[in-house]
Amino acid sequence: MSQLPDRLHKLLAAAGSPAELSRLALAARAQLSNTSTPAETGSANLFSDLADALTRRLLALAERDQGPPPVAYAWIAHGSQGRREMTRRSDQDNALILADDFAPAAHAAYFAVLADTVCDGLAACGFVHCPGGMMASRPDWRASLSDWQHLFSGWLQACDIHQARLASNLFDLRWIAGANALVAPLRALIIDRCPGADALLGRWIANAAAAPPALGLFQRLRRDADGRFDLKRNALIPIVELARIHALAAGIDAVGTDARLAAAAGKRWLSRRGADELRHDWRLLRELQQRQLAIADATDGDPRIDPDTLGREEKQQLSSALARIEQQRAALRLIYPDVPLR
Repeated sequence: MSQLPDRLHKLLAAAGSPAELSRLALAARAQLSNTSTPAETGSANLFSDLADALTRRLLALAERDQGPPPVAYAWIAHGSQGRREMTRRSDQDNALILADDFAPAAHAAYFAVLADTVCDGLAACGFVHCPGGMMASRPDWRASLSDWQHLFSGWLQACDIHQARLASNLFDLRWIAGANALVAPLRALIIDRCPGADALLGRWIANAAAAPPALGLFQRLRRDADGRFDLKRNALIPIVELARIHALAAGIDAVGTDARLAAAAGKRWLSRRGADELRHDWRLLRELQQRQLAIADATDGDPRIDPDTLGREEKQQLSSALARIEQQRAALRLIYPDVPLR
């Protein structure tokens, strides 16, 4: 359920053009950036809710200008928007699921223009284009339901490092607009088949284990060359990965990281204690991330942390969280020890 204020929802829904929507969105982003609320229930979700509302209005404007869609479609978000975990720095991740009566020769041009309108509109609203091109504006990210099902089934049966990374992003998909009936079969495919998908689960676990440890000798943070520490890369993404693995291995249909950990507690590979620890660490790290992003906006723009600015207790909490992440990774690695790391 959206947490945006009703007045903002009404303003966005009434915007008559992408340019007007952009002006409203940039003003709203400035307000949301100053919102002091807990990470899981506050601004972390507000930015996702804003992106959702903007997407729906941009789609409505595109349909107004182009006419009704020639076949049914669903617009989905994946990645951080799919999990409702966007921050003020998040880029966009989206795709189109088209009904199986989609005929490229007759219909491709319509959906290409629609996707460009929405993706460019989101960029103008502050949600920049995905650097990796994982957006509906790219032809590969517009496909029929049958084609998506075929692609997902292939990843579940056998995948390489790159395909596993694509699956990790897309398997966090969430319906945003259009025909929800096109999304349900993909969610069902993911949830029903992931528990037995040893090839994909083993690859995900190996990919996670291949990441360099964030702690060095004497539990000291491994800093970048300039002395900064990348909290997103070294701490937050690893917990997102652990939550995804544990939830999908247990056939759980939650998408958000905290919800996945809560639902997976005591099931298959995740103990209740392990889930509680990871949930605690996730919330702490998200709060630290929000604070650092606010500092970055007001100073040099660098979202990484300067560990020398942390207090002694914060450093200890961070080090403990990173140690628990490594313990979880190591425990999972024992399940599929023969999958090569590279």
